[in-house]
Amino acid sequence: MRPTDLQSKVIAFLRFPLIVLVLFSHCNYTTMGGEWASLPYASKFIDVFSQRIAPIANPFFFFISGYLFFKTGLFSADVYIKKLIRRFQSLLVPYVLWNFLYLLLAIIIGLFTSKVPILQVAIDKMTFIDGLKSFWNIALIDDGSSITGPIAVQFWFIRDLMVAMVFSPVIYLAIKGFIFLSGRRPLVRYLLFAAVIFAFGYWPDVVGFNPDCWLFFAYGAYYGIRRKEFIVAMLPYALPAFILLLAVIGIEHWAPCEFIYRMEYVVGLVFGMSLTTMMVRAGTWYVNMTLSNGAFFIFAYHYLVLGFVVQLFSSGMIVPHTWWLAMLIYILSVALVVALGLVFYWLMRTRMPFTTYILMGGRR
Repeated sequence: MRPTDLQSKVIAFLRFPLIVLVLFSHCNYTTMGGEWASLPYASKFIDVFSQRIAPIANPFFFFISGYLFFKTGLFSADVYIKKLIRRFQSLLVPYVLWNFLYLLLAIIIGLFTSKVPILQVAIDKMTFIDGLKSFWNIALIDDGSSITGPIAVQFWFIRDLMVAMVFSPVIYLAIKGFIFLSGRRPLVRYLLFAAVIFAFGYWPDVVGFNPDCWLFFAYGAYYGIRRKEFIVAMLPYALPAFILLLAVIGIEHWAPCEFIYRMEYVVGLVFGMSLTTMMVRAGTWYVNMTLSNGAFFIFAYHYLVLGFVVQLFSSGMIVPHTWWLAMLIYILSVALVVALGLVFYWLMRTRMPFTTYILMGGRR
């Protein structure tokens, strides 16, 4: 199999498991306190998996997006405009539509409960300007939520990705400079990359300009600009990346800092890409296009159901009294959201194909 074809299969395979990880990162029930935070084994596992392991899905997606954006290696004013026009359909349109659907549903619920969910603002105090703010950052709404995402909270990823794409000429020039400075000297390249990761620790805290988005988008763009398949570059480092990952996790546990935290994601990405490449190439992991195609719908809709599940647990109506029950609820809640998402996606794709096509940003 050609490296290009294998890489396409690796990307297609990763979409679904990475979305599942996103769901797990959004259901850290230990933050609700009570028995969820005190059960032996379960509370520690849930906290570590949701807080440390599952969030690696975001760097993976940023990396893949950066590679695909620059994969031709060509960049000019004309190419830049054409790329943004294509992303208008695939990113901006579904971003606006899904946030509008979330806002509409929240307002309808607020009419019956007097408080708009997610926004956490009284329905009689909500203004048109508040509605506009909810498309960018709901924390801007007075007396509202402290979450710095749009009302469809998970779409902060799309928002920040679109910002990085708008500033892609800056990223392109920065990578060209990186390639010029490092040349063909691997040691210089690695040391320079480590310096870049360290520098991102001083990135200003501005909503929409996520440092991890820019770092990993640029990391993927590096391979695209060089017109080199990243699976070919990463595969030889599978074992060293695994050993280094264990070491970095240990260091981060005893001496936590942003540099080590991001190094953990970088090394984890190299190992994850290499492992997936080996498994897909061997046929051990099969690419299911139904799951791959439905991944975006699960991402877009899941907060509607998962938010209700979290509210149900935080109300105290369902409380686990044993560690194994907590683990079962943790896993089954994500499985339920995924299963419902696939069913809804299949129904919409078969009954309302054009609407689904628009909501999916042109994805099949």
